[in-house]
Amino acid sequence: MNEHGYFETEHYNYLLLIAGLVALLAAIIPEVLRKKYTSAPIIYLIIGAAVYAFAHRYEVKPLENLEEIKHITEFVILVALANAGLRIKEPFKWKTWRNAFRLLIIAMPVTIVAAAYLGWWIIGLAPATAILFGALISPTDPVLASELQTSEPGEEDTSQSKLGLTAEAGVNDGLAFPFTYLAIFAVTKGLDYENWIGEWLLHEFLIKILLGVIIGLVCGWGLCKIVFSISTNHDTLGRISRGILSLALLSLPFAITEFIGGYGFLAVFCAACMFSNYDKHSKHMNSLHNFNEELESFVVAVIFITIGFFIAFHYKIFYDIQIMSTALIMVLVVRPIAGYLSLIKTGLNPFQKFVLSFYGIRGIGSLYYLAYALAAAPFTNPEKLIAVTTATIFFSVVIHGISARYVQKRIKHYDFN
Repeated sequence: MNEHGYFETEHYNYLLLIAGLVALLAAIIPEVLRKKYTSAPIIYLIIGAAVYAFAHRYEVKPLENLEEIKHITEFVILVALANAGLRIKEPFKWKTWRNAFRLLIIAMPVTIVAAAYLGWWIIGLAPATAILFGALISPTDPVLASELQTSEPGEEDTSQSKLGLTAEAGVNDGLAFPFTYLAIFAVTKGLDYENWIGEWLLHEFLIKILLGVIIGLVCGWGLCKIVFSISTNHDTLGRISRGILSLALLSLPFAITEFIGGYGFLAVFCAACMFSNYDKHSKHMNSLHNFNEELESFVVAVIFITIGFFIAFHYKIFYDIQIMSTALIMVLVVRPIAGYLSLIKTGLNPFQKFVLSFYGIRGIGSLYYLAYALAAAPFTNPEKLIAVTTATIFFSVVIHGISARYVQKRIKHYDFN
């Protein structure tokens, strides 16, 4: 230690420095890549791997930081779900949900079963752990490949495939919860499912889903009435802080629903859908959406830089043929086939079916459910589960991120309402 303390500071200041650098990257990189054939998460992965070269003595230990992973990923999912809900222009019309509904009731269960089987057959995961792999890898991530989300608030939905992906991602990040509990029940109550399947179906599947939807809609309606009733003109409405309103839209539906016992993710999405239904205030919705995107960009940068560091530290997982083959089959075979089969006889053209089925992107939602379940129950083979989940996310980010811009440029010609 030198006498005057130059270049010496508290640990907290190092954290502030890192946060500032990440915030700068989150602001610049998406703009630099706006017209490039890659995505920001890919660059964050590379940055994380590069950081490893200078800080390789530090190790990311997921099993020792499950609560931190759970809460960080939970926050970014809430922001992304609110964004997804705000983007949907006509949330209470069947035409908005006709394609997403098929993906939810057909493609998602097929993906869960196939992933669980692959995890058990190829990797050798215990049955309950294999079920968990199916549950956590099933949701389409609402965060990644934003180029394939539907139009921003105030703009007309012109793409059926982008609308379908946004609607699917908004709902199935919440629908993964019952199947995560299915795996938790299998660990804590035993594989003899006849003793607990009725309890799971009633409480974890039916009641909690209904609570999430109903409370979310009521909270969204209440917030709309409170905010828009006190404003008689757009000038008054414009003075309401979009940041504070955004936090209210995220926290109130989620906290109330979780307190009562429902699924908070569904509640936040439903509340945002209720907001988007007030299309006469679309200008304010767009402002609210933009603020949420800024929050989302920062946390996404943090998460994927950390994943890049983790992958660099555990690079040997890329030598594991079982892990790699399972991850690639999930990204390139299981979801595309499950999605395409679910869209038979929908009237969509082949290009639309391809986009809806191929871009079931895996990402931050999988990390959340992984941390949630491992913190809740003593699953066996957690290291293998973490490895195959990380590999699947990595391949999804790279493959979908590189190809999304190419597909985006062709949507105007082949994808229309």
